[in-house]
Order: sequence, then structure tokens, then C-alpha cells
Amino acid sequence: MERSQLESSTSELRSLAVEMGRESMRQIEIVADSMDAGTESLKVHRNTLYLRLSSVTAITEASLQPDPVHAMLDLYAFRLQLANFVSSPAGYEAFGDQSAIAQRALERNAARWEAVAQSTGGRLTDSGRAQITSWAQSHPIDRLPFTRTSLASALAATLREQDLSIGAAVGGMQESIDRLEYRISLLNENALKQAAWLAQLAALDVGASPDVAELRGTLHSTRDLIEDTPDLVAHERAAVLSEVDRQRRETLVALTSEFDRQRVALMAAVASERAIVMKELDLLRVQVMADADSLRVRLVEDEIRVVDHLMLRLAELVALLLLVVGLGWRLLRRRA
Repeated sequence: MERSQLESSTSELRSLAVEMGRESMRQIEIVADSMDAGTESLKVHRNTLYLRLSSVTAITEASLQPDPVHAMLDLYAFRLQLANFVSSPAGYEAFGDQSAIAQRALERNAARWEAVAQSTGGRLTDSGRAQITSWAQSHPIDRLPFTRTSLASALAATLREQDLSIGAAVGGMQESIDRLEYRISLLNENALKQAAWLAQLAALDVGASPDVAELRGTLHSTRDLIEDTPDLVAHERAAVLSEVDRQRRETLVALTSEFDRQRVALMAAVASERAIVMKELDLLRVQVMADADSLRVRLVEDEIRVVDHLMLRLAELVALLLLVVGLGWRLLRRRA
């Protein structure tokens, strides 16, 4: 690829590479869904799941190459590897007649890649395209699931040295985007999908086992038994409802009996406490009355003592007065 001038920063190229990877993954998912919809073959369904799972890892690693130029070239090389696989006997063995769908989709992906490259102001030269094509043929994908060799370590450096790619224009750029952020973003986008695909793959594997076939037969026999004996089901249902109702009534009786027993015990305790309180009140009343009588007696006695004292003092005064009068009368008679 050749650039007339530097038109894209490393950040822009990184973003384009990641978006190209996302677009490639979306196209592969659409292709896999289309192949699944076109056949009922469990083998094809299993291989489309392998295609999805393997492509997630391959596209993620290709998109996040340290050099975004290498990332773009690696995505292009991956498309060639995948196109060679689906058009090979191994691809036909994996997908059967549905492999034609994948071939057409990968051709559209190539056009998309060329459009992205042109948007950065670059193009892939014939010699560069030939070298990548040769590398893809010498590093084929030949089975599912697959692991692929990255182009970055083998061919991208050569293309940079020979000035065959946009790497010649941006080779001196410093990485400006933290690739970890993109990796986490891609992981968040694909984690649930990968889990679902793995679950579907496990279900296909389990469904093909002899034990599951035997279990299906058992379930089928059980279903027939249930369908042929509705009266038995109704009888068992009625018996269960009757037993539930009986236990409900017994529970209500037990709760009522316990409530009555607790109520009687509570009333007895209240009556006993009331009797004790009344007895204590009677004793207190008697004691108060006795104290009042004692006080009244003492008051009367005190009053009698006061009256006696007053009478004695009055008598003494009267006697003294008589004595004075008598003495006065005698004095008066002597003078007379």
C-alpha cells in the first residue's frame, strides 16, 4: 500500500483497524447464521459454531497488533486464509453446499477492506497483494476449529522495508491509543456470544450421545403413558388436593386448640393475679382502718388530758381567788 502523504494519525488508524475487525466478525456471524438457516445438518451447525468461536480470537488478535498498519494487513490476510478454506475441499466437507454463502460474503468483505484502505489515502500494490496472497496460501486454515499464524511477524516487516504499504508512511508514529481499552471492549462485546456458542456446541455434543438418545426414548414413553392415562393423572391430582385440604384442616384445628389453651391459661393467670391484688388491697384497707382507729383513740385521750389539765388549773385559780377574797374580807372587818 502507498501513501502520498500522512493523512491518518495512529489513533485514527487504530480505530479503523478495530472497526474493520468488528465488521469482519459481524459478517462472519451473518454468514454462519445463514448457513445454519439453510440446512438441518448437525455437522454444519457444529462447524458454524467452531467458525464463530475461532474467528473471535483470530480477529481480535489481528485487530490489536501493536502497529495498526500491521493490523489492517493481518485482517486482509485472515480474509484470504478464510476464503481459501471455504473454497477448498476441507471447507466443502465442513459446510457442504452452504460454503458458497461464505465465499460470497468474504468477497464483500474484501471490497469493504479496500474501501477502508482508500479512506486512509492508501492502496495495496500488486506486488504487496501478491506477497500477502502467497503468504496466505503457505499458511492455510485447513480445519475447524482453527488457530492461525499472524501475518505481522512474518510479512508486515518485509512490506514496510520495501515501502509496499502504508507502514512506510506511518512507520515512525508512536502508539497513541492504549490497546488494552480496545481489547476489553472487544471482550465485553463477544463474551456473552462466546458463552452462548459454547453452550450450543455442548448441547449438540450432548444431543449426539447414546445416553441422550436413550433418555429421549424414555421421555417419549413417559409422555405416551401420561397421554394415555388422563384418569390416573386426575385421580392423583384429586388425591393430592384432598391430602392438602386434610392437612390444612388439621393445622387449623391444632392452631385453634392451641389458641384456646393459651387463652384459658392467660385468663387463669389474670384471675389469679387479680385475686392476689384484691387480697393485698383488703389487707391494706384493714391496716389503714386500724391505724385510723388507733389515731382516733389517741386523739380522744389527748383531748381528755387537756380538759383535765384545764379544769385543774381553773380550780386552782378559783381557790386562789376565794382565798384572796376571804383575806380581803377579814382585813376589811378588822379595820372596821
